[in-house]
Parts: sequence; structure tokens; C-alpha cells
Amino acid sequence: MSTKDPRIDAYIARSAEFARPILAHLRALVHTTCPEVVEALKWGHPSFEYEGILCGMAAFKQHCAFGF
Repeated sequence: MSTKDPRIDAYIARSAEFARPILAHLRALVHTTCPEVVEALKWGHPSFEYEGILCGMAAFKQHCAFGF
């Protein structure tokens, strides 16, 4: 069962307007493809853990990043 962190909701809400739908889509995609994933806020950015850190995402002024 996936675990959602309300801090990730807050992170997405305060991100730039262009980034919000991108981050929400990536978040949903991670939860869909790995139902056991656990969300965390690491180094000030959303990360997803499954048997260790799986991936993370971040929003900046003019771009978003997603990495494994």
C-alpha cells in the first residue's frame, strides 16, 4: 500500500503554476507503477522510497526535474 505525505501536497501547491500538473502527474505515475512506494521529503524535495530511495522530483523557477 502506498503512503502519501501531506508535505508533498504542500510542495506541489507552492510550486510554479506550470509545474503543478507535471508534478501531480509524475506523483500519480509513480504510485500507479509501484503501489508499495512511500513518499518522503528529502533535501527539501519530494522523493519516493521502495527498498531505499527509488526516485525524486523537484520544481524550479522555469523547469522541473525527475530522476532515479
